[in-house]
Amino acid sequence: MRLVAHRQWLALLLLLSEVSAPVCCGNGSGQRRGQGERRRKLHRVQHGQCSYTFILPEMDSCRTRMDPYKGGKVVQRDAPPGEGEWPTQRLQHLETAMENNTQWLQKLETYIQENMKSKVVHTQANVVHNQTATMLEIGTNLLTQTAEQTKKLNVVEAKVMNQTSRLEIQLLEHSLSTNKLEKELLLQITEISKLREKNSRLESKVLVLETQQRTELEDIREEKERLQDLVGRQSAAITALERQLRTASSNSSALQKQQQQLMKSIHALISLVSAGTGKHECVQTHIERKFRDCAEAYRSGLNTSGVYHIYVGDMMEPTKVFCDMETSGGGWTVFQRRINGTVDFQRSWKEYKMGFGDPDGEHWVGNEVVHLITRQTQYSLRVELKDWEGNAPYSLYDTFQLANEKQQYRLLLRGYSGTAGQQSSLASHGTSFSTRDSDNDNCLCKCALMLTGGWWFDACGLSNLNGMYYTVGHNIRKLNGIKWHHFRGPSYSLKSTTMMIRPTDF
Repeated sequence: MRLVAHRQWLALLLLLSEVSAPVCCGNGSGQRRGQGERRRKLHRVQHGQCSYTFILPEMDSCRTRMDPYKGGKVVQRDAPPGEGEWPTQRLQHLETAMENNTQWLQKLETYIQENMKSKVVHTQANVVHNQTATMLEIGTNLLTQTAEQTKKLNVVEAKVMNQTSRLEIQLLEHSLSTNKLEKELLLQITEISKLREKNSRLESKVLVLETQQRTELEDIREEKERLQDLVGRQSAAITALERQLRTASSNSSALQKQQQQLMKSIHALISLVSAGTGKHECVQTHIERKFRDCAEAYRSGLNTSGVYHIYVGDMMEPTKVFCDMETSGGGWTVFQRRINGTVDFQRSWKEYKMGFGDPDGEHWVGNEVVHLITRQTQYSLRVELKDWEGNAPYSLYDTFQLANEKQQYRLLLRGYSGTAGQQSSLASHGTSFSTRDSDNDNCLCKCALMLTGGWWFDACGLSNLNGMYYTVGHNIRKLNGIKWHHFRGPSYSLKSTTMMIRPTDF
């Protein structure tokens, strides 16, 4: 805009210079014209940063001309003055010229304003048009961007809706899992309450056991005092016998008399023997074969495996047991054997106490018998196992003992070794025996009902050699079978088992 305005000003100034040029009279020779041109004065106008220079008209060399309307010679208004009137005329001439120039300038200004108005209007219209086009273009771009943003927002909204639905589903799942956890928590609380009740029962049982132990200790002390009295009496009797021997040694005649009496007694016995030989042999045989366990029978020279009679504790009647005289040096008293499933081991507490089955086949010799045997001296336990693939490992315990019935035939074990696993599968030291009608385990459930048979279950434990007997093909995945965890796992039912004891110093 400013460049156009500047160009218009330049054109107007050039036009002004051409219009303001003097109109000269006379012949118009080149010399006078040159002088007139030299007499012309330059006028400079400053407009903003631009300056314009134009020539003002000079009236010195102009001649007079005739006024066509008056018909006579008259002096031209801007003609040079006379000699005496030169300054005044020149001043008037300059004023006239200034008035003329002022009029011309006013006209030019009016013309410029009119032109400028139209051009400004046109320019404003163009600017408005351009701005409108620009605004339309910007609006179009904004609409396009808005449409794209709307599409993106729709996509984002769809994703948000999908995510919201997923979150709702997850919330539902979490709520369901929370409900399940709450139910499990309630079950756990119930089990904890049951455990507390069980603990209270166990505490009461422990108190009872402590009372029983105290009673037993008192009995043992009394027995010890009795033994001490007996030892004192025996020592006194020994002292008396020594005195008698000294007296007898000093008195040979008395000894001879005693010898004679002994000879008479021997002859009397010989006569009795000759009178009843058969009865004597029977009594002698009976006396010779009265063993406490299979180890004594082995030491006496009987080294053939089979069924033997042993006398345990204060029992008047002998007990039939199977003696293994071959495994690991012999002398083993077998108290449990499973070979073919012909005997039912789902028995009561009393049956497991007294024993059942045939010692020559499957049997349980009885917890009371095992207790009485292991009370005599220190015993070792050997467990022979065999699976359906022919593998036959064993487990050996250096110390084995069963407590009495009041202590629920509690198991005492120490010193494990063997090939049926690096760890023992038998219950830990101090576990009580349980049957279906006498639950003494450490589980809220009844292990003897779940796993069947009678055993030292603890918390249902890692073993049960008195479980159900399953034949080959049906012995897999049986939790209530004949199992030994560290040999074939918790659900493999074995083919045969044997449990036997022998004195540790054998």
